[in-house]
Amino acid sequence: MRFLAAIFVPAILAAQHGQTPENPAHSEMRDPASIAAGAKLYATSCSGCHGPDGSGARGPNLVHRLEGHALKDDELFGAIRNGVPGTDMPPTKLSDEDTWKLTAFIRALTGPADEGIVPGDAVAGEKIFWGAKAACSECHAILGRGNRMGPDLSNIGGSRPLGSIREALTPPKNDPSRNYGLAGNEGVTVALKSGVVVKGIARNRSNYSLQVVDTNGALHLIPMTEVRKLDVMERSLMPPDYATRLSSEEMRDLLAYLARQSVRGPEKIQ
Repeated sequence: MRFLAAIFVPAILAAQHGQTPENPAHSEMRDPASIAAGAKLYATSCSGCHGPDGSGARGPNLVHRLEGHALKDDELFGAIRNGVPGTDMPPTKLSDEDTWKLTAFIRALTGPADEGIVPGDAVAGEKIFWGAKAACSECHAILGRGNRMGPDLSNIGGSRPLGSIREALTPPKNDPSRNYGLAGNEGVTVALKSGVVVKGIARNRSNYSLQVVDTNGALHLIPMTEVRKLDVMERSLMPPDYATRLSSEEMRDLLAYLARQSVRGPEKIQ
């Protein structure tokens, strides 16, 4: 619970819930106190299966599942209250009031990072992003600045939950491929018959052609008839060592900076 309180609860207490198209019908969905109470209920009732941050354990990853397949508030409430038939998800014995508090926390946990208050110094995080220690800009661009080999991060806070961004920076040791979210799809080294070697990210690959964005951000359109050897990495080119490369404070500040990157701008909480 201390992990939840230190990282996720401050980040989402003021969250709006942009994943639902309608305004919340229940006051708990916007109430910081209800969301905080829902965090405690989650820690005792849900974290054993879904992980303390929603990243999954015995049960599925809630952040990934709900960011791509958003449920309306009533639908999410119903899934929690009634369980999910055909799965290990049981119905809850909580009261309606507590179930709504739990629903509010899960909605906030899986909403876009820019809709909440993320702890950390975003100004310091900006320096980390563009500095040599993290070297994020060697692969990523924000608003036209930086390298275009990796995905553009201009809207990362407006499109991804905080937990998803954190996971991309610090993937589980037994599953480094999870950081594909920020790094792109496949890391490749292409040796051409001409003797040229291209290293970067494969954007599209078929039996006939290959598109590679190299380490300088240049796009190469390569017919497979010109390829002498193609090596595909088992994981992305995203550095796997941010958890040790950056201090906990630096990681917190970097997350705060990334969470603010939204093309729609910060939304005001009423």
